[in-house]
Amino acid sequence: MKLIKSIILFIALAFVVSCSEPESYFNQVTKVKSVTERVGDLNKNIGEIRNSEKKSALTIEDEKFLEYEYPVGENDSYKASYFFDDAGCFEVGLDTYFSTEEDAKIVKEEIKKAIESDERFEVASDSNNLLEWKSKDGLISIQLDYIGQDKGMISLTIFANQ
Repeated sequence: MKLIKSIILFIALAFVVSCSEPESYFNQVTKVKSVTERVGDLNKNIGEIRNSEKKSALTIEDEKFLEYEYPVGENDSYKASYFFDDAGCFEVGLDTYFSTEEDAKIVKEEIKKAIESDERFEVASDSNNLLEWKSKDGLISIQLDYIGQDKGMISLTIFANQ
């Protein structure tokens, strides 16, 4: 009887796990940090950034550069990169490497929504597959390049303007 209960419990658990919806690519890309948190990384020092990312994801470390790579889905990934000068982080990059155009398109639209809902930024300009936002105070610029979206690639770059 105990064996039968264990088997039934195992089958029920397997069914629940197999039927659960996989996490969206956008949720996976923003799991470590949201888009607005990455904007907030501007001017932070290299130690602060290092402490806010997963150590196991670090792929390149230099005195003026950090790069992290995170898996998404089964065979896809994204990279977060940070450039530093004496004042701190002046550029944050987020580049996706997805298998399908649809995944890149969905993530692009969600990133666009996140930036557009941030009151610090003006309305985006869109030309030649490049969305650009400027903060109302002129201190931050954001570019979302989606020219490679058909290959699963989009590139978000956040700049400190001073």
